[in-house]
Amino acid sequence: MNGDTLIAQMKEDKELAEGQVNFLNSVIVDLQRKNEELQARMDAIDESGINGDDDDYGLYAPGQRMLAPRLFCDICDEFDLHDTDDCPTQAMSDSPPPTQYHGSRTEERAYCDICEMFGHWTVDCDDEQTY
Repeated sequence: MNGDTLIAQMKEDKELAEGQVNFLNSVIVDLQRKNEELQARMDAIDESGINGDDDDYGLYAPGQRMLAPRLFCDICDEFDLHDTDDCPTQAMSDSPPPTQYHGSRTEERAYCDICEMFGHWTVDCDDEQTY
């Protein structure tokens, strides 16, 4: 390479780098402007009181104590008797009764792996009926 082509190459590289710097500067300016707009919006929200700092919404005086919420049962549809979690109706379930098998604990009960039922062994199962 001779001196002229080297200088031309360096000028081209310099112009390319300056173009990139200008582009990045414009991006930075746009982001700063957007940041300022968002900050102004946040300031406006803070001044308006919409940010949730005043969570009683002016319903209670500063010294007044808030009342506890009333108990309500969604199942019975009744107020002040009990909460849904403590509902006596919920305590009654339709679950099957406990087992009535009172055999010997040491005795092995016949169980079928195919039917998944007690009463007969797997080898004695008529799997035609199962499917």
